[in-house]
Amino acid sequence: MLAARITRIEERLAQHGINNYQIAYPEYLNFDHQLFATPREVGCRVMILLAIAYTIQDNSKKFGIVNWLKNENIWSYVSEKEAIYLNGGTVSDDTLTALCWRIEAAYILAWSLNLVRERPIPGQELSEDQISELIDSLPALGDKLGDFLDRLYFRNPEEIYDENIFYELTTTHYRDSLFAGRRSTADVHVPASFERHLALNWLRRFMNVRDWDLTDTSTL
Repeated sequence: MLAARITRIEERLAQHGINNYQIAYPEYLNFDHQLFATPREVGCRVMILLAIAYTIQDNSKKFGIVNWLKNENIWSYVSEKEAIYLNGGTVSDDTLTALCWRIEAAYILAWSLNLVRERPIPGQELSEDQISELIDSLPALGDKLGDFLDRLYFRNPEEIYDENIFYELTTTHYRDSLFAGRRSTADVHVPASFERHLALNWLRRFMNVRDWDLTDTSTL
């Protein structure tokens, strides 16, 4: 079983131009899904990320979004950096750029919850159709969230974990290329893949970190 999973991941990497990474230790794919964030926690994070994406397009909506998140009792799931941004505080250009890419994280988390059908394409950022599917699968901003959050469930945890390992290895590839002074020719969209890696690390509590702002994307 582990051998089949290793083969699938390595073949997928090769399909996208990453041929120099092998999973040498089958135990690397062992995991405990009981350590994952709960489906409810993941659902709250998806809604927060979607709300932030909305405010980036229209900065005047922050006040209403904050009130809605508080009224729906999910403000406690908002990270410290996100709270500063939503409350009108000053954020760095790097933070703002990161927030602009968070829709990629929202989509992969929605995929983990079976809310969207297809996993994203590694070589591309989300298409308009995928973003539309994501939005259509979620409650509208401002709606009640209780029923939606209560009925969430994960797709096969093994599928989620292996997707995380795939993006972990793409991050490893790009970092190794950067440090070696080489230009990668891999067919992987770097900012999008990083967001997917980050989101899935948070979901599986990589290094036992639960705080979104502190989620690590270190690689071996």
